Amino acid sequence: MKTTLLTVALALGTAATCAAQIEGSFDRSLTVSGPVDLDVVTDSGGITVTPGSSGSVHVHAILKAQHGWFDSGDVERHIREIERNPPIEQNGNQIRIGYVHSRELLKNISMRLEIQTPSETKLRARADSGGIRVEGIQGPADCHTDSGGIDVRNVGSEVHAAADSGGIHIENVKGATYARVDSGGIEANDIAGSIDAETDSGGIHLSQSSAAPIRAKADSGGVTVRLASNAGYDLSVESESGHISVPEISVHGDISKHHVEGKVRGGGPMVNVRVDSGNVSID
Repeated sequence: MKTTLLTVALALGTAATCAAQIEGSFDRSLTVSGPVDLDVVTDSGGITVTPGSSGSVHVHAILKAQHGWFDSGDVERHIREIERNPPIEQNGNQIRIGYVHSRELLKNISMRLEIQTPSETKLRARADSGGIRVEGIQGPADCHTDSGGIDVRNVGSEVHAAADSGGIHIENVKGATYARVDSGGIEANDIAGSIDAETDSGGIHLSQSSAAPIRAKADSGGVTVRLASNAGYDLSVESESGHISVPEISVHGDISKHHVEGKVRGGGPMVNVRVDSGNVSID
């Protein structure tokens, strides 16, 4: 009996190893002229979008088997089919990547998408499992992942980022920034536009390069905000359980250990911060 169980265990281990070693890839270069409208999705594997040469969108995909101890043959067939017929659609400057004709093709397969695109690109990116990284495009950039972090840098217009589980890091954005996380922290630095950030569990750290409205809400976790230098703001800050630290202000309304309202440098755009549990620091 022990011999039989050992044989089965070895067979399962061998099958799992073989499945894990099944890999594939595809590369495509698409010719474009003018601004690009890019729509990218993947079930698992992650998405990276970086600037490339003008007039061309280059797609590199890495395909890997996941799990699939008992269906490695199907997994390999599906990988080879995706290699032969990459899920890429182009209509002029509108490009869709990752939309397979049947979701069964991606069962137990991760597809990591690495894309180089002209800087004049508008992006929509969706990943069920895996991180999203975007850098150096004009935008807007709209990113969502169910499980995985989001990293967006050097975008020339609005950024919208949402993650069910995973942190969000946004830096050097020349437009409004919207960030939502169920579980994970948010960092948004050097933002030249309004900021709207909210997390259920995790800290929030924000900074602006030019004055605009700021809204931050954290159920569990602190909030720090660095205001644009020499700019005026109106403040409304509340922490149910935690300390509040703000710059010198002219106070109006009620002020207490857990609630402050007032004006910084004569007033300006509204900064509204709400924390259930955690400290608030504004400077």
